[in-house]
Amino acid sequence: MHQSLSAASIFAKPYPVYASLEQAFRQQPSASVSRIQEIHEEQTIVLFLIKGIQEGPTVWVQAALHGDEHDGIIACAKLMNDIVPEHLSGNLILCPVTNPTAMLAGTNGSPLDGINLNRVFGQNATDASYSGRYGRWLANNIIAYADFLIDLHGGGRWLDVCPFAMVASDHEAAFERSMAALNKIPLIATYVCQSGTKGMLINEVCQQGIPAVLLESGGGNYWTSTAVDTHLQAVQMILDQLGVYPSEQYSQAEETPGMNRKPAQISDIVEMRFETSGLLTFSRQVGENARLGEELMRVLSYPGLEEQSIICPIEHGVILSIHAASTVHQNGYAVMLGKLA
Repeated sequence: MHQSLSAASIFAKPYPVYASLEQAFRQQPSASVSRIQEIHEEQTIVLFLIKGIQEGPTVWVQAALHGDEHDGIIACAKLMNDIVPEHLSGNLILCPVTNPTAMLAGTNGSPLDGINLNRVFGQNATDASYSGRYGRWLANNIIAYADFLIDLHGGGRWLDVCPFAMVASDHEAAFERSMAALNKIPLIATYVCQSGTKGMLINEVCQQGIPAVLLESGGGNYWTSTAVDTHLQAVQMILDQLGVYPSEQYSQAEETPGMNRKPAQISDIVEMRFETSGLLTFSRQVGENARLGEELMRVLSYPGLEEQSIICPIEHGVILSIHAASTVHQNGYAVMLGKLA
């Protein structure tokens, strides 16, 4: 890691504190920042509301829906540090740690039930688990207050992930607004999520006509300045595209040759898992293209001490994420490929 966390001190400033978003929207003055401490089933959810000086959309930016994905948390801190409310047209709602029990445990899902919070929506919705109930509370708040959702993700503890976007397509007008907002962002790929994909939050929100994008970048045990800056730039460019906040970085990116190359369009995703436990001895890199029959990874098995390969099973794809730790476990997540046309 070896980077300063000074930007995160922005969270600790003595902002006015409200007990709910409803109270903050009702009482907070324009051109100001507040801290909201919502309570859900005895768990504290911290949000920040930045109110602009002029009327405009409300954009909800969140990170750490999965508790072991850290880069987006620091990106939220840097975004707060950069935003001048007097230049904001609309409002920003920031939720730096969307899944606090999971973040504090260093796990993908909450230790209260071990469930992936990004799989509890749509046909997977249930009140039988904490994550199911909290997911409903979270989605209801986003739908009630936001005009656009930006959900920041990363690879978690064991994966590297390239910069790519998932876009919900459950509502035609919302989908078109999402794609327009992503138009200039430098991404490796864009994956259009069909209705009901895996019970994801962005689909749940999009069904209500709210544009929703999931941005991937980073991964590993430590946040990195590269992944943080990738997230920060993407959010800044979306805010600029929406007319919410002007971004100097956006203007500079437009002038950078090759920066805005058109991302690959993903038609489907293929996830592969390890067939044996052992030691990773060879791995391709995220963002690389792969062809049918090419080797993606190689594992020294144990106790057999034999090398086994994971081979690309599709005609043409891009490596969106890949296992990044030396040790691998049977049935553990290995690689995610995006199918290219």
